[in-house]
Amino acid sequence: MKNSMKQGSLKMAIHIFCYSLFTFLLTLSLNAQEESTEHILQSFVDSYKTDAMAHSVTFGIKIGESWWHVKSERIQEGYPVGKSNQYTFHNYGPNKVDLFNGEPVEPTWYFEFANKETLDNINQQIWTASTASAKSFGSDVVALNIRDMDGFNSGIREDALVYEVMEHFWKKDQVEITRFTRDGSLPTHGVDHVGLYTMKDKRIGWFSIGPDEAANADQRLDKGQVPNLFIITKGKGKADFGNGEVDLEVGMSIYIGPYVKHVIFNPYDVPMEGIVVLFGDNIDFARGKSYLDLLEDQHEFYNSYDISLKDKSN
Repeated sequence: MKNSMKQGSLKMAIHIFCYSLFTFLLTLSLNAQEESTEHILQSFVDSYKTDAMAHSVTFGIKIGESWWHVKSERIQEGYPVGKSNQYTFHNYGPNKVDLFNGEPVEPTWYFEFANKETLDNINQQIWTASTASAKSFGSDVVALNIRDMDGFNSGIREDALVYEVMEHFWKKDQVEITRFTRDGSLPTHGVDHVGLYTMKDKRIGWFSIGPDEAANADQRLDKGQVPNLFIITKGKGKADFGNGEVDLEVGMSIYIGPYVKHVIFNPYDVPMEGIVVLFGDNIDFARGKSYLDLLEDQHEFYNSYDISLKDKSN
């Protein structure tokens, strides 16, 4: 009897030891598989070297308390095409892009990651950078914030540059594919959101409004200075555009002009999903100019840039 008990205790001890050893080795394996911050950042840098949308720019990256910075120089070469060589196409890259440890030497703007988990999620394509940076209000602190170093003040030009760098530096595919699901979303404006593509004049996202959820229910969000376009692709819902409720369903495109109320809500049992396009950035029109003023300025720029008119004048 005693020998049997001893043998049972010995077997139990061996099982516990083997399990502990397995757990220890598994932990070591997982830690070994976790990519270092430098390795991940270098992979984004290497991808940007072949990106046709790369900019000549220097920017910082802060992850926790650790600093890095990137210097990029776009390489571009034009070549004539057409029967009379009247057009110009371009070859891009390889661009000169380098990663450095530490803060940028000259003050500039930078990407601030809340933690390495945010970087990992972007690297693993769980989140896009624009998803991680989406805010309801400018004062919100989110997973990825864009900030200015001391001694540097970003203007509208820098804002536009940040968006373009964010979209292309933090995506590594030659053809940049973004998957959108509720699991890969983050909350903004009261709903689940995935940033698909962000530029200064157009911000495109996927949204999912779950049962009993509402977009822009906060009165500070229900009107904007720029137009919005909503495209319903799944489910159904309702909206308040200031004149009573409107039913929303698949196959509808809803254009909402500046300063038009738009609260969209879902009283049903399944999520309502779709695409939203914001034509511009509200903060740009808070100091006098309107969105229509911007369009008129763009028309003048197009006129000055019209090569066909220049050719006729010669």
